[in-house]
Amino acid sequence: MIAYSAEPPAAPACGSPGPPGPAPGPDGRDVLVHRAVVYQSRHELALTAVPYLREGGRAGDPLVVIASPPVAGLVREQLGPATAAPVEFIDAADWFGGPMQALASYHDRMRADWWPRGRVRLLAEPGWAGRTPLETREWKRHEAILNVVFAGTPTSIMCAYDASALPGHVLGDAARTHPELAGPDGPRPSPRFTDPADFYAECNAGPLSPPPATASRRAFAAGELPGLRAFLEAEAGRLGLPADRTLPFVLAANEVATDVIREGGGRGVLWVWAEAGTLLCDVGDPGRALADRFLGYTPPRGRGRRSETAMWAVRRLCHIVEIRSGVSGTRVRLHVRLG
Repeated sequence: MIAYSAEPPAAPACGSPGPPGPAPGPDGRDVLVHRAVVYQSRHELALTAVPYLREGGRAGDPLVVIASPPVAGLVREQLGPATAAPVEFIDAADWFGGPMQALASYHDRMRADWWPRGRVRLLAEPGWAGRTPLETREWKRHEAILNVVFAGTPTSIMCAYDASALPGHVLGDAARTHPELAGPDGPRPSPRFTDPADFYAECNAGPLSPPPATASRRAFAAGELPGLRAFLEAEAGRLGLPADRTLPFVLAANEVATDVIREGGGRGVLWVWAEAGTLLCDVGDPGRALADRFLGYTPPRGRGRRSETAMWAVRRLCHIVEIRSGVSGTRVRLHVRLG
């Protein structure tokens, strides 16, 4: 049994804003560079990626490669021992477990390790194989959001897309989520680049499917959060969520319910069910239309931003979080992997 206090718990430590990002320098060069390189072979990738990294090495930039072992090995070999020595290599399978987990890792490492040493230069190879349609959509959204959350920072990201392995819709949307396209002849503007706010809105098109008839339902209001947490813990156990993931799930759902009570309509309804290896939880707020404009994708900016702080913590605690909001209220859907 997990013990809880009678009062809603504070946001987890991962919700701490941490130090602010670097202020733009007087020369105005602290501007995000975000490029996609679409390649047919690893040799073709090396023709673009290796000069990009060498240029950063000459400038003294922190160099980071987040890629699969075969791509990392090729880059290391092509760079040569002298240039490859200061490069930080990270296995893409460890980094790209989930879109919000990757974004949070970017936030944490940039502030703690990379920006203090200069303009970070990244080569990133997101993994698309084996993703569900929902996960694929959220990874595309992730690429669009990078343009917003790291705007005005000393960051350069080159994202690698293997045209021989990826479906056409992933390759097509790479041109919509990256302002620039890279190649052996140098970068060029992407003619299909889409405003991140518009792309984000497309990802939210259509309502969430209703919870199944078998979902467990519970209404809540002020003073009822201890009972709600006990209900969530019991349902998580019944549906097979491992014990080490139960507390993060309960904390996430409790944060959303607390925000409904304090900032929304004051009362709401919650549903819990499992499907396709995922524990799902819908939290409905019939009394508020929430302004979901990149909500929870950046660390909270100071005090007095309850919804922003809550959703930053909630997104980090879950695999995926979906929000739909309009005149009939707001629904937040939490996805937590069972396996």
